[in-house]
Amino acid sequence: MNHKKKTGFILIIVATVITAGLSARAGGMPPARPAIPAPEESLEYVSSILWSKAYDLVVDGNFAYCSFLNGLVVLDLAGGRSPDFVSQLYLGGGFDIAKAGPLVYIAAGNEGLKIVDVSNPRSPLLKGEAATGGVAKAVALAGRHAFVADGPAGLRVFDVGEPRFPKLVATLDTPGEAEGITLSGTTAYVADGDGGLQVIDVRNPADPKKTGSCDTQGSARQTAVSGDFAFVANGAAGLAVLDIGDPAVPKPVASLMTSSYANSIAVANGIACVGTLYDGGFQVLDIRDPAAPVSLAIRKYTMYNEAWGVAIEGKTAYVVDYFAGIHVMDITNPANPAIRGFYQTPSSIVAAAVQGKNLFAIGELSGLQVFDITDPAAPNKAGASPISRGIQALDVQAPYAYVTERGVLNILDVSSLPAVKTVKSFRLPGVPRAVVVRDRYAYLTSDHYGFLIVDIGDPRAPRISGSLEMPGFAYGLTLAGERAYVCNSDTGFHVLDISDPAGPKLLGSFRTGGEPRAVSLKGNAAYIADGPEGLVVLDVADPLKIKMIGSVPFEGFANGVAIRGNFAYVSDETFGVRKFDVSRPAAPKPAGGFKTPGEPYGIRVEGDLVIVPDSFSLFILK
Repeated sequence: MNHKKKTGFILIIVATVITAGLSARAGGMPPARPAIPAPEESLEYVSSILWSKAYDLVVDGNFAYCSFLNGLVVLDLAGGRSPDFVSQLYLGGGFDIAKAGPLVYIAAGNEGLKIVDVSNPRSPLLKGEAATGGVAKAVALAGRHAFVADGPAGLRVFDVGEPRFPKLVATLDTPGEAEGITLSGTTAYVADGDGGLQVIDVRNPADPKKTGSCDTQGSARQTAVSGDFAFVANGAAGLAVLDIGDPAVPKPVASLMTSSYANSIAVANGIACVGTLYDGGFQVLDIRDPAAPVSLAIRKYTMYNEAWGVAIEGKTAYVVDYFAGIHVMDITNPANPAIRGFYQTPSSIVAAAVQGKNLFAIGELSGLQVFDITDPAAPNKAGASPISRGIQALDVQAPYAYVTERGVLNILDVSSLPAVKTVKSFRLPGVPRAVVVRDRYAYLTSDHYGFLIVDIGDPRAPRISGSLEMPGFAYGLTLAGERAYVCNSDTGFHVLDISDPAGPKLLGSFRTGGEPRAVSLKGNAAYIADGPEGLVVLDVADPLKIKMIGSVPFEGFANGVAIRGNFAYVSDETFGVRKFDVSRPAAPKPAGGFKTPGEPYGIRVEGDLVIVPDSFSLFILK
């Protein structure tokens, strides 16, 4: 590869760290971290798209009601093959789902129990909700009661006779963490993680009583009951079969190592379908003799094979994959399950950009997705590229999108939507990460290599114009005038002179107390998302004398920052979005935020919209 000019970084940084970074440390970082509570939600939810992390589904007629990390998705199964999207309802969480009449009940993790009216599947409406006190992992229904496996809080029982106002009527602690629940008559069987199988008498829902238990010698994730036997998806221990003829004394009768970590199970007509994690796929077992289960088939159906959930309806099994959506399996011949169709989801969404009316987003196995956000509350799919892997970052400058992935800069033509065409895959040294495009140049960071300037005057024949050697991982990059500002989690914050594209030069550096991940500028103030140290404000008027002028640490991990007016918006991968008043840069103040269910991977502000790639979906807030 022809590099026009490459300047050294190591020797230059020694002097600048001594004069800037070390003296800044001597000036003192905050001596103690103040307690910053989780912010009040001052940002408004507008919409979210590209949902991943599907957990469970229930089939009723021609519709499948699916719980996703973000909430409820309704699919149309009438075609008999690949399900079609019908509607979705954001709930802030969603692990397990059950249905009774026109209502679905969703165990929504930290968001508790959600009750949704799906009498019109095309327009689901939140009917009622209740906090559970724990982490709602699973739900089962009997009459006017909902039984919730509430993680570390054990069993919770709600009277849902008036679904608008579910009422907690009983609690029962369990020794482990309640992960799954199945009802059989007046008995509840709770898959209790390391606590094994817990047997609970719920004939009086207001006074549940533990009647028996069994150590499954694994981690009980879910259970299914058929006749006098309970079949337990037992984590790394595979399948456990228990005789529950006497519920007070459940007895192990068989076990079987599954293809991988057994996370879910469904049984019907003498077969068990097991969903396994860690590339184990979907497994079918013959359980006609419960004391001697036999493996009939193992079916891998996608790249990662993370079968979080599984359901059986007649001769069809539905595999709910953590990273790849809903897969429909024909199990007419259980020894040879065949894929009949699928509802594909991306594995992740990690980068976004906006140009004009179009929102561009990309992640692992998603391809470049383009949406028209003329109405941001109802984004309309405008185009997409084939799936790709190893995605790092994205920028758009019409008529091209620029994507870093797996050692290359991909240049995509987005001028003729819905078609998205690859113009050039340009190999770069190191592992390219951040990318910012301005006029005829693309500015990039590359892990274990440094800073690169690529001439894209001819997108079909890009070439490296100049580079600057920098060790470590550089996640954040922004430009202002003739300067580039780089956040390197290993070596700190750096200011570069990019006036000569053939010879970028280091002007100054500053070692923050955390792990700089992103930077946004306003005047001479640089706002740094500093990983575990929260938000840091630097005065960069003189790159040789960079100094910290303000900070607001918080519990979490700041990995993105954007400025609008007097406010800084920070993506915190452990919480969501935090908003700070920075009208006084020396004293940023918390000003609200928005909790997301995923793990934010940066943030952008476009007009009055706040765009957040949340790893498992993309949020539009305002």
